[in-house]
Amino acid sequence: MSDSWKPVTYVQLINLMSHNESQLEEGVRPLWNAIRLPAAELWQQHPWGNEGCGFWVLATAGRHCIYYNDITEGFSVGQFERWGHIINYQKSKAGLQYAIDSLLQQESLTETA
Repeated sequence: MSDSWKPVTYVQLINLMSHNESQLEEGVRPLWNAIRLPAAELWQQHPWGNEGCGFWVLATAGRHCIYYNDITEGFSVGQFERWGHIINYQKSKAGLQYAIDSLLQQESLTETA
């Protein structure tokens, strides 16, 4: 991380979410509304999330979560075994729509395995 990096604030996150939610395809909105958390939660992820006290998780489905990676400034899909702890790190500069599509693909692969 660069010396100028600062973790995203909750207010900045809400603004990012608002913009990205307005860009969602109509067909995915009901799913997003079903899986999104009532409020974003700061979850731990070691070691990448340590400096910023974790990453903001926005939604969960099964054992996957969508979180905002403020290091790469994108929405990512992670896995968790227990609430509050992301077990894998994903670099992403993607928007929310891409993260939801990726989550759907991963969840469908999990169901068929």
